[in-house]
Amino acid sequence: MLLAALVVSAAAGLFFYCDSFPSAMAGAIPTALAAVYILGLLRSNLRLNSPARHLELKAGLGPANWITLARGGLIAVLAGCVLQPWAHRYGDSGCAGWLPGVVYLTAVAGDALDGYVARATARQTRLGALLDTRIDALGILVACLVAIGQGRLPFYYLSAGLAYYLLGLAVRVRKKTGRPCADVRPRRGAKVMAGIQMVFLGVALLPLFPPQLIHIAAVVVLIPFLLGFFLDWQAVRGHA
Repeated sequence: MLLAALVVSAAAGLFFYCDSFPSAMAGAIPTALAAVYILGLLRSNLRLNSPARHLELKAGLGPANWITLARGGLIAVLAGCVLQPWAHRYGDSGCAGWLPGVVYLTAVAGDALDGYVARATARQTRLGALLDTRIDALGILVACLVAIGQGRLPFYYLSAGLAYYLLGLAVRVRKKTGRPCADVRPRRGAKVMAGIQMVFLGVALLPLFPPQLIHIAAVVVLIPFLLGFFLDWQAVRGHA
C-alpha cells in the first residue's frame, strides 16, 4: 500500500503543478483505484513468479517486473486524468495539455524495455508475462477514456479499450456454461498490433494534431485491432 500511496502523491503533485489544487483532488481517486488494482494483481499472482513449466519461485521480483510495475504506476497517473476539470481543453499547449500523452508514451516505451531486461537477465516468468499483458490492457482502456473525454477520439473507440476485457468475460461465461472453449493462445502479430495501438493512443493524447485527422486515423488503427480479437474469439469457439 505504501507504493500506491507514493504513486497517488506523485500524481497529485503533478496535477497541482500543471493546473490547480482541485485538479490534484480530481486525480487522486482514479489514480488510487488503478494503483490498488495493479498491486492486487501482483499480490494475487506471486505464485507465478517462476519460469514457464517450472515450479521453483524466483527470489524477488527481478528488475524486469519492477519496470513493469513502474509502467503500471504511470498508467495509474494517466487514470488520474480521466476526471480532470481540464478534460475538454483540446489543444492546450500548457503542461496539462501535454501530461497525458507524455505519461502514456513513457509507459509504452517501458513496454519494450521490460521484455528486453527480462531476457537479458534470464528472469522471464509467468508473473512477468501476466503483469505485462494486464498492464498493457489497462493502459489501452485508460488512454481511450482520457482521449475520448478530451474529444481527441470518437466515442466508439472505447471498443479498443474494452476488447480485452470483453473477450475474457466471454471466455469465462462460455466455460461456466459448459460449452466447448479453447484457451486464448498467443496470436502471430498480436503484440505488434498492440504496440501500434498504444503508440497511436499516445500520439492522439498529445496536442499536436487536429481532431479531424486523429478521427480518420482512428478508423485505420481500430479495425485490424478489433479483427484480431474477433479471430481470438473464433479460436476460442473452435472455429479457427
